[in-house]
Amino acid sequence: MRQFENEVQLVKYQVLKEVARFAFEGTLEKSINKIHRIVDPGPEPRFRCCIYHERAITKERVHMALGGTRLIKNIVEVLDSACDKCLENRYVVTETCRGCLAHRCMKSCPVKAISMINGKAVIDYNSCIECGKCQSSCPYDAIADVMRPCKRVCPTNAISITKYKKAEIDDEKCIQCGACVYHCPFGAIQDKSQIVDVIDSLRKKDSNLYAIVAPAFASQYNYVDLGQVITGIKKLGFKDVVEVALGADLVVQAETEEFIENSKNGILTTSSCCPAFVNYINYKYPKLEENISTTVSPMIATARLIKNIDKNATVVFIGPCIAKKSEKDRYKASENVDFVLTFEEMAAMIDSQDIDLSSLESSPLNNASSYGRNFASTGGLTSAIENHIKSSELEAEFNPIKCDGINECDKSLKLASVKRLNHNFIEGMACIGGCIKGPVTMHHGKADLKRLKEYSEAAIEKTSKDAARIFPFEQINLHR
Repeated sequence: MRQFENEVQLVKYQVLKEVARFAFEGTLEKSINKIHRIVDPGPEPRFRCCIYHERAITKERVHMALGGTRLIKNIVEVLDSACDKCLENRYVVTETCRGCLAHRCMKSCPVKAISMINGKAVIDYNSCIECGKCQSSCPYDAIADVMRPCKRVCPTNAISITKYKKAEIDDEKCIQCGACVYHCPFGAIQDKSQIVDVIDSLRKKDSNLYAIVAPAFASQYNYVDLGQVITGIKKLGFKDVVEVALGADLVVQAETEEFIENSKNGILTTSSCCPAFVNYINYKYPKLEENISTTVSPMIATARLIKNIDKNATVVFIGPCIAKKSEKDRYKASENVDFVLTFEEMAAMIDSQDIDLSSLESSPLNNASSYGRNFASTGGLTSAIENHIKSSELEAEFNPIKCDGINECDKSLKLASVKRLNHNFIEGMACIGGCIKGPVTMHHGKADLKRLKEYSEAAIEKTSKDAARIFPFEQINLHR
């Protein structure tokens, strides 16, 4: 049975499920104003101060499910009604303050914003510059740093707080990594959805939609067989379901060839599979843009493979990543993925049609190799390239560094920018743990890596070269 990691995930799912249900029925336009009452029937609120506030937030979630604000290019938006529970000021004096004689907090404050009143430290927030020196100097750890979670986890400082104490995203700085979406405890930041566009396409009689599933889906359904999930997706109306891991197998060969060519010329190569990592380079280290591999991601490779075989295909990517929603628009539309859905959105679609996955027959999963499937974890690309170099007996000195999370990526990129990195290949993953820990996965558990390993070991083809041998590799453009 499907379980939700937290209540934020649950309420997002409930909205998406109702939107999907009405979209499949063809009654969404006239039913939009019903959804907030279905999700929040009242009279008592579940999470907020009153039922009216709760319904106002649900209306904003419906808006995001319908595609969000079209004039805002960013995939991620702040829900104004939901962003109201965080403390306004970053540093707070707690009850553990002893009013000691040393007064180190007062002495360390560069703007004299701290005073002692009735035996306790008090912060003047009109003067405070949030430098944090008072917190680090307190011997009792009595000053707490309550920086907003969204702001704390943003790797590019793209989030600021308005004069109305609401979070605001600088679209020019945002790399679409989705960290703020996952870490906001109130679900006040959300990604735009294409769920209605996909359902509208499925409802057409001449529907020719292919679903391509990211290998991270192996960790998402721990209560049914993965083959049953594939059958469930097909029952929605998809013509076929293909593993993105197959595209990863194609990418390995193109990436290896490009790396070898670059290394001959003493050029560092960085991976291009994680769009948030690529966005981070573009934003913070633009001088390294020329080092980004020109090989497309497995998502794009899989779409191009399908469209090479079926010229009328419409391709829908299903995965754990918000940044993929921005990546799909980077390339020529005729060769690219047409729509991107998250695992959350696909789950809502399946459940909206009352499809019981556990009752379905299992469809075969035999497209990709174990190396292609392992792309979902940090180090998967590196391992695949190492295997391809060895199994193909290629001459190459492969000296990679695997960066797990943006902080590790930043350290390597910083060294590379000053020519001090002692490696010739950077594999960068924005999410710690890789795609199986993506911001819109339905499950973040200790067993995720184990599930991915089982999925990888079940592959019939053991190497990327074996998996790609029956496909028209040479006919597919695997470069941007």
